[in-house]
Amino acid sequence: MIGYLGPEGSFTHQALSSYLEKVKKKEEISSFQTISQVIDSISSGKIQSGIVPIENSIEGSVGETLDQLSRASQKVTINHEVIIPIEHCLITRTKNLNDVKKVIAHVQALSQCQSYLKRFLPDAVLEPAASNSLAVKIVSEVNNGLAAIGPKMAAEIYKVPVFETGINDEKENFTRFVVIGTETMKPAGKDKTTIAFGVPYDKPGTLVGVLNSFSNEKINLSRIESRPSRKALGEYIFYVDLEAHREDPALKRALSQVASEFSFYRWLGSYPCWS
Repeated sequence: MIGYLGPEGSFTHQALSSYLEKVKKKEEISSFQTISQVIDSISSGKIQSGIVPIENSIEGSVGETLDQLSRASQKVTINHEVIIPIEHCLITRTKNLNDVKKVIAHVQALSQCQSYLKRFLPDAVLEPAASNSLAVKIVSEVNNGLAAIGPKMAAEIYKVPVFETGINDEKENFTRFVVIGTETMKPAGKDKTTIAFGVPYDKPGTLVGVLNSFSNEKINLSRIESRPSRKALGEYIFYVDLEAHREDPALKRALSQVASEFSFYRWLGSYPCWS
């Protein structure tokens, strides 16, 4: 069974459909209300794998996913990535925009559609929801006066008309999702490795030394960002995507050179790049 961040019709549900189509699998699927529930259910063995968002090209990384992965059981790792375009739609039973009193959507969707909302719905109340598909579900249960921002898939599932497509401010909008589970992926020829690590904040130059070790081995970093460790002010966990597999000799050498410098280290997975 594969779990996903729901409810039905969410962008995560859409990404899961793309993944299953690509790998030609038929799996039983189950929706969860939060990212934490998906990851915890894999750790406990309730489900075999799950898919959650990790990064958006406009809004950046999904902090909850990074934090939960770094704290999860060592057996839970990233097995695949899925990248899909994000097209936000205004979904409502209301025929006239002047009659829309409230717009419901996930906070990221509200942020990504600011220009449209300011131009066409300046007086509408903007209400955050746990997910865009949940927002569409809420609208489906009300006769009029409400609108949601969400994917076409949700509009089809909950049988609410799409008033307008492509209302997001930036048309080049993509979200990256990760399939997580307990499987260890073999090298596929074009792979990524995601790691999380901490360095002592009282030792200047340690982070530079770690990054130089990857550079010296000709390993490209496609993403790096920091998140608070939640242990002490000024102490951070760094999340890095490397264009290499865990079994690549160059990556092994780079990590062996700096292993003693880490105050915290967690391998989060090696997996094939999405194409």
